[in-house]
Amino acid sequence: MSDTEELTLKLKALGLTQYEVKTLITLVALSSSTAEEIHKQTDIPTPRIYDTIDNLEKKGLVRTISGRPMRFEAINLKKGLDNLLRFKEQEYHDQLDKMATVSQEIVSLLSDPEYQSKLIIKPDELLEAYSSLEDMQVKTKNIIKNGKKEISIFTNVFYWYNDVKKEIKDALDNGVNVRVIMSVEDSKSKDVAKNLLDLGAQVKSILEGNVLARGTLVDQEQVVFVIWVSPGKHEKYVYRPHFSSNSGIIEIFSNNFEYLWEKGEEITFS
Repeated sequence: MSDTEELTLKLKALGLTQYEVKTLITLVALSSSTAEEIHKQTDIPTPRIYDTIDNLEKKGLVRTISGRPMRFEAINLKKGLDNLLRFKEQEYHDQLDKMATVSQEIVSLLSDPEYQSKLIIKPDELLEAYSSLEDMQVKTKNIIKNGKKEISIFTNVFYWYNDVKKEIKDALDNGVNVRVIMSVEDSKSKDVAKNLLDLGAQVKSILEGNVLARGTLVDQEQVVFVIWVSPGKHEKYVYRPHFSSNSGIIEIFSNNFEYLWEKGEEITFS
């Protein structure tokens, strides 16, 4: 493995995209460059270079030098990496805050007497609990099998892909739109992402740390989900899977999925 290949892998491990890694390495090597010079060195489309530079600036890794044409240079690597760590830490805290808000919305939804009276149902009728991930998997396969329009899956490591692969393929063959937002951090998850793309699914990678939840939304009518929660610092995560067809709960998870999808990065394989 060459030094450049090793550096590329390490920068990707810090959460940088392929374009960001190529651009940063080029700027480190060339001191400062224009977008056209970066394009010649990396083959990144010029319009995407400006987006990539903008992202790298937000992460504190590069700066823009005013002039015509504009030039860009890498910040001192040690300082830049310190900036990146602070940026990722803030992203992670923002995501945890959002998940905490979503969790509180669910609790409030289930606890609001007025909401319950309008629905004329009990709180435990909003959610169907499962005692194990195996039972959850059976329900997940069933709702995917019955999907008519859209299936949205959010997960950290898609280690359970083989359990639902047939159902996803059948859904795609029947013209159902399938979107998956997942973590792509090792060879196994890359193989899963590539297989999904080959089947015709849309796949994006999570850019802002781990997702402490997993779920499958079908036709905006049904959701199977599990949220991992730590009882205390350094304690083991616990979970309990649930199913719901309640429109309020589905809206919460749908909004969270769209947020992750908007933040995610398209996955491509050369």
